[in-house]
Amino acid sequence: MTADDAKLPNYDPEQVEGVVLETVIGVHPEHFTTEALCQRVVSDSDNSREMAVAREAIHSLKRVGVFYEREDEIVKPIPAVVRMGELLVGPIGITLDSE
Repeated sequence: MTADDAKLPNYDPEQVEGVVLETVIGVHPEHFTTEALCQRVVSDSDNSREMAVAREAIHSLKRVGVFYEREDEIVKPIPAVVRMGELLVGPIGITLDSE
């Protein structure tokens, strides 16, 4: 791994966490398994490193309480996360762009 590789957005754990949050909030109330969510947020699901970073981002968000702890690997945001998304971008399912 070169220094440039570490700077790629798809390998930046914090940036990937942001993409995971945007995705989960954007599709709420739909839910995904960890694996399905990983495939949805990465640019290349055949890239094992990118998938590993996505998995770690999801698990990191679970550890800090963003998602419910579940036995079945379904990634479901807690209500406070959904509300935060509504406050930041508007009600779920409604875009702020009027064009």
